[in-house]
Amino acid sequence: MGKTAYTINGSTNGRDEKKVRPDNKMATRLDGNDKQQQQQQRQEVSAFRRILPQILASTAKNFLLLDLGMAVAFPTIVIPALRGIKNRAPDEFLHFTPQQASWFGSIAYICQPVGSVLSGIILEPLGRKRSMILVNIPHIIGWFMLHFAGSLEEMYTAAILLGLGVGFMEAPIVTYVGEICQPSIRGILTSCAGVAVMLGFFMVYLLGTVTTWRTTAAICGVIPIATMIAICFVPETPMWLLSKNRADDALKSLQWLRGWVSPKAVEQEFQEMKRYSLHSAKCAICEKSGSTTTCQHPPLTEWTKLKELTRKRNLRPFVLVMLFFVFGQLSGLTGMRPYLVQIFQAYGVPLDANWATVSTGLLGLIANIVCMVSIKFVGKRRLAITSMAVTALSCISLSIYAFNTFPPGWTSFDNHPGTSHVTSMGYIPMVLFFMLAFFTSVGVLPVPWILLSEVFPFRNRSLACGITAALHYVMSFVTTKTYFNLESALSLPGVILFYGVMGMVGLAFVYFFLPETEKRTLEDIELYFSDNKRKLTDIYIPRRNRDEEMVAVVSKLAEKAMEKQGIDNAVFTEGDK
Repeated sequence: MGKTAYTINGSTNGRDEKKVRPDNKMATRLDGNDKQQQQQQRQEVSAFRRILPQILASTAKNFLLLDLGMAVAFPTIVIPALRGIKNRAPDEFLHFTPQQASWFGSIAYICQPVGSVLSGIILEPLGRKRSMILVNIPHIIGWFMLHFAGSLEEMYTAAILLGLGVGFMEAPIVTYVGEICQPSIRGILTSCAGVAVMLGFFMVYLLGTVTTWRTTAAICGVIPIATMIAICFVPETPMWLLSKNRADDALKSLQWLRGWVSPKAVEQEFQEMKRYSLHSAKCAICEKSGSTTTCQHPPLTEWTKLKELTRKRNLRPFVLVMLFFVFGQLSGLTGMRPYLVQIFQAYGVPLDANWATVSTGLLGLIANIVCMVSIKFVGKRRLAITSMAVTALSCISLSIYAFNTFPPGWTSFDNHPGTSHVTSMGYIPMVLFFMLAFFTSVGVLPVPWILLSEVFPFRNRSLACGITAALHYVMSFVTTKTYFNLESALSLPGVILFYGVMGMVGLAFVYFFLPETEKRTLEDIELYFSDNKRKLTDIYIPRRNRDEEMVAVVSKLAEKAMEKQGIDNAVFTEGDK
């Protein structure tokens, strides 16, 4: 044994060295064979098969977003029907005043923050999958309450249930898709969420045009039932399972998500996940000490987690996404959405107001498909800048048109029996509204939700996503509820001009402060936001793996250049020996 040990250290005679060399070659050959076998296993699974299970899991999750879109769009078809503007059924006995309509159009938004915060709290103990199943229960109750509603109080109660459900959805949906997808397709699959939401908008607008709002509510009630069934067939995220010390279940989940492959085919990615999970589980004390062992400190309390959110690596992405949400809300379409039918009538567009509203839903759906297809090549930053610029210009153009066409004090809440003075040029605002709807759905609405699934560290992701979504819905409530007051005070063209100006401010914010996260891993993004020395206007996120590869390539090139010049380090080493 002693002789063998010395042989390995290279301090024995030449005959013994010859005995060892074949063993070294054999070990090298075995290592090469292992790598070759692993590479062959990866090649045996086609790219389509690797992506397919991630698409299936995202599609099951997108049923939730379809229901979410339906819930948000529903007031748009109810308000004109109960105010007697459009599509009022002969046997309908409920009626809205303008103030009651503004409450029904906004009350769901003020309840959504409660659901968002609750989802962030219970998401960790329950897991992403169970949370996405349970969230359907209040929506099932809410939709059928709307169908059978006999009073305005029941309408408000159903809207509250839908609002709670929508808020509860956000954290599990956002974290689930961010944790199951590979970086190369995470942007595309995350942007599918916007497609599902806009499909819900379009379906509700279309159903509200061809049938009554009560029948529409009953049809919508089927969607959460189908969603519960679909989510039962997808796995929990590997990251959550690792955080609960369920490594075997996490490996099985990763095998399923990467194409139903063998454990060896995902071994490298699984080890990376374990390393990232171990790092994420460390408390601030272990991080500062640079400890490489498992954190032995007690788990964080909810109060400690809230204090963690004040750290720069959490606070900086929170401010970034929150301000993006604020400017997105004030870019025009969100506040006007419950009142689109009457706004189209006030502008005197040549298309029927209901079908014009349906067209905005269809354009939003197409825009989200464009976002999904182009985001990998264009990037989130360019999409956000382009969409914010066009929406701001559309609102400013609509206000200029209205100031030059409408009499002073013109609002959409007044009755407009004769609008012949604007219908001859009504195609101009119609095109501008369609541009506003399209570009809002290309980048202004989907990009901040995509960022929400990426920018927060794993340890605080659930709570941070829940709080951010909650504040977003508070802003949505303020925007929607105050629209009636703003329009009454500023007139219809005045409030749209206000949205246009805020859109220009949002454009400057996006241009100077929004980094590009496309094709970056979650670890790259976390390291970027954790760098305390980085300036706010430094918007480049380094790609850690790619940068390491580039360093290795440069080192090899430099070594070859030195060899050509006769400066071979290996020669000096042998000579020294």
